[in-house]
Amino acid sequence: MLNKELTFETFKYFLECYFNMSADYSELEKVIAEFNSFEDIKNRKKLRAELEEILKLAEWKAIQKNFFENGMRRMDEERTKWFIEVIIDHLK
Repeated sequence: MLNKELTFETFKYFLECYFNMSADYSELEKVIAEFNSFEDIKNRKKLRAELEEILKLAEWKAIQKNFFENGMRRMDEERTKWFIEVIIDHLK
């Protein structure tokens, strides 16, 4: 179970405001580019740190639950890792 202190607020914000239900997986890189354009460096660094922490924790069931609750998406472990890695690779 994810620790209560690890709320991943910036990632939640990314899911709710950028990669919400209107976005398709094929648009992920475009959505990340929008995040890079509109958000300041502080938020981009915070998102990267949160995503790196998620990869380090590797608590996939809890992370998948978080995706569903905040992004209304169901992803298996492999797709979850892919999603996080794509975001990290494209953050500026």
